[in-house]
Amino acid sequence: MKKELNVNHLTRVEGHGAVDIVIENSRLSEIRLRFAEGPRFFEVITKDRLYTEIPKIVSRICGICYVSHRLAAVFAIEDAFRVKVNRGIELLRSLLTVGEFLESHSLHIYFLALPDYMGYPSTLAMVKDYPNVVKRGFKLKEVGNRIMKLIGGKTVHGENILVGGFASIPSREELEEVGRSLLKLIPEIESTLFFLDGLEYPEFESSHEMEMCLNSPSPSLFSSEVSLSDGTNFTKREYELFVREEVSPYSTAKVSKVKGKPFLIGPLARVNRLELHPKVLELTKRLKHSFPSKNSHLANLARAVELLDVAYRGVEFVEELLSLYPFEPTVEVNPREGTGFGVKEAPRGTLYHKYTFDSKGRCIGANIITPTAQLQSVIEDDLRALVETSLDSEDSEIKKRAEVLIRAYDP
Repeated sequence: MKKELNVNHLTRVEGHGAVDIVIENSRLSEIRLRFAEGPRFFEVITKDRLYTEIPKIVSRICGICYVSHRLAAVFAIEDAFRVKVNRGIELLRSLLTVGEFLESHSLHIYFLALPDYMGYPSTLAMVKDYPNVVKRGFKLKEVGNRIMKLIGGKTVHGENILVGGFASIPSREELEEVGRSLLKLIPEIESTLFFLDGLEYPEFESSHEMEMCLNSPSPSLFSSEVSLSDGTNFTKREYELFVREEVSPYSTAKVSKVKGKPFLIGPLARVNRLELHPKVLELTKRLKHSFPSKNSHLANLARAVELLDVAYRGVEFVEELLSLYPFEPTVEVNPREGTGFGVKEAPRGTLYHKYTFDSKGRCIGANIITPTAQLQSVIEDDLRALVETSLDSEDSEIKKRAEVLIRAYDP
């Protein structure tokens, strides 16, 4: 007997996807995770465009993590033109990333994942019974949005981020206000952390053998080196030698593997492997759940850990920025022929941009590898393991468990 379970529209994910589960003679026969977004051809659109246009174009890949796409493109262009920015610009970019992580992670925790664990169809349905929990989600998100608007120019697709720096920098008073906002937010994030730690998560162990993230102490800090959990480190220029992309027969997103295997990226991989801020590390020792962990559902708890890490880092970024203030918002950029590489930790995983330019700074080639493409294989492997342990359950329960697991990845 053969049956096929289909979730044709994955809800509460930051993209468009579907999953097909084929069960034959009471055994799992096939899993197909289909990211169904239409091809958008961003790598082709950048061809013949002047380097100043590239960050504007590729930031449209994602409305949630536009900062990561824009900065990864800027890093690659500056690498190609051998641009070196000052410390003030570096810090402002890191503070901007703090805003992006606050906005994206709080959106995911409170508005996409939490209804699953609280037994509600949506966050709006939780308002009557848990008004303060919902308010906390809005508060975290609002501070992230304000930082992105102040530094990036707008909460979505801000044009203040340039190759070589920023069109303008915040005033001293505005930076001081950001520091105060982050300090006020820390107790709210700690409450979020312990609230998520108190939830019951399905017992599950992922079969993935490899984890990958930038070789950096924090997702809000930048690096040109990538680290694998087997001890291998490689440079951004070697990215495509390790992360190999394949075309999927049933998904518009490509499938990525490293050393021929699916691999984990994103909050759980980072919290498993990065050195957390000392104050965050101390707090995590009091949690019921511990890291490193191979339970993919704990990615939600890992997001809360990262929220606290970026908030503490953000306060330190502000203090150092004020000590350097005022600083030049931009440095000189001189186009030249060559290829540049940019890597960055986006909220949902490692992001890679590569561009080749002619002598006038026009793009003649591009490659972008998104977190969604890199996660597809490991999500499918996890779904396979999950369904094989759920075959005696009702069809509706199998589909529900599959959706909850996929949402933990924030694909």
